Amino acid sequence: MTVWDVGQGLSVGVQTAKHDLLFDTGTAYAAQMQVLPNLQAAGVRRLDALVLSHHDSDHDGGAELILQQLRPHQIWAGQTQAYPFPTVACRAGKAWVWDGVWFEWLNLPPLSTRNNDQSCVLRVIAGDKALLVPGDLGKQGERQLVAYYADKLYSQVLILGHHGSHTSNDGRFIHAVSPTWAVASSGFANSYGHPHAQVRTVLNANAVILLRTDAMGALQTTLSSEPIAWHSHSGYRPYWQRKPWMTLPESTGHE
Repeated sequence: MTVWDVGQGLSVGVQTAKHDLLFDTGTAYAAQMQVLPNLQAAGVRRLDALVLSHHDSDHDGGAELILQQLRPHQIWAGQTQAYPFPTVACRAGKAWVWDGVWFEWLNLPPLSTRNNDQSCVLRVIAGDKALLVPGDLGKQGERQLVAYYADKLYSQVLILGHHGSHTSNDGRFIHAVSPTWAVASSGFANSYGHPHAQVRTVLNANAVILLRTDAMGALQTTLSSEPIAWHSHSGYRPYWQRKPWMTLPESTGHE
């Protein structure tokens, strides 16, 4: 799985032996300049599934381009009515297996009509490792997930909700997921201060290792029975986009 560096946005690629899923596209610009070229360089010519978690441009702005170029077989969406093309709602209870990898939707009926609260929530399990991607789901929705699923949310890798905003990433949710690693997909020097200091405090209190695309570029790892190891492959950028060098932390052994 790869968390692409799309600035202040989200795009996560999940690749099994024979299938490719893209969860969100980032903005239209990010999709054109980062996501599509990287997927094509990785040999992806057609997506098996595209997920549009909710209708915000930093998550689905590149949808039209990805549809044109990678012609996904299936399109899942948190807000099906928002698109002029056919989509299928991501709802709890729907699960499938690709090449021995388990995919499941954890979505519950949204508690508000806000775009963020309609977000798709995807959990992926490979070997004895799990990945949880909650889109921009807010704290209310996170608490709803905790009340319904409890420790079944457990995942070693968590993509922080809403780019690490304090409007998501409730302490009880973090405790229930109990990740070893949390990834913040946020823009370099973004004006929101993501990942928020409050969220960093919660992660630190729960001994969670924080990885950041704004500082490390795109981040990639393999979920399997082997220990998790992260790799950064940000590629070429003009000098004004280059990130300060950071050493990726070692695993705490909390797999």
